Amino acid sequence: MKKIKDYQILQSWFASSFPVGSFNYSHGIETAIQNQEIQNIIDVHDWIKFCINNGSGYNDAILIKCAYQNECINEIALSLCAGYERFMETKEMGSAFSKLIKEIYKITLPNNLAYPVAIGNAAKLLEIDLNLTISSYLQAFASNLISVAVKSIPLGQTEGQKCLFWLMLDIQNVSKKSSQLNISDLGGAAIYSDICSLKHETLSSRIYKT
Repeated sequence: MKKIKDYQILQSWFASSFPVGSFNYSHGIETAIQNQEIQNIIDVHDWIKFCINNGSGYNDAILIKCAYQNECINEIALSLCAGYERFMETKEMGSAFSKLIKEIYKITLPNNLAYPVAIGNAAKLLEIDLNLTISSYLQAFASNLISVAVKSIPLGQTEGQKCLFWLMLDIQNVSKKSSQLNISDLGGAAIYSDICSLKHETLSSRIYKT
């Protein structure tokens, strides 16, 4: 039997039908939309672009790489979470992903992994290409946040896909760049995204968990 292609597995992992619960989380965008700081496709693009290049997307790319290389990175990954909601987001998604990987692929991951660490560990065990894993992860990250904006602003579906297209080069660049980065390069400047995540905890009306 021929080996299943890497891209087929990754398309499965990051499809909306793979039940890790990503649709439950807005990553702080719901706060920014309620504050009318994100109102159109340009705002959405600029927000996500900055997160990919300078925020949690950038850090997650490094975490996936370090986990893939069998580095003990999980405690650092959890410590990077800005507040309780982000902490629960990455733990809940990591636990759901690990459970599915065990049931489907018959491999066992450690308990209580942050989501990007679980992704890196699983990709390594299944010998999936690292760069393809990171770029697929970042595209799913962007797609989920765009989906929040499409539903909440609202934006049209076509505008959402246009926004994703605009982000593809950034996704490629960060994926490629991450191959040269390590634990000491973790950090970011997407401070307002973190503030919105913290403020989300006290929103009077909200749809998403983060």
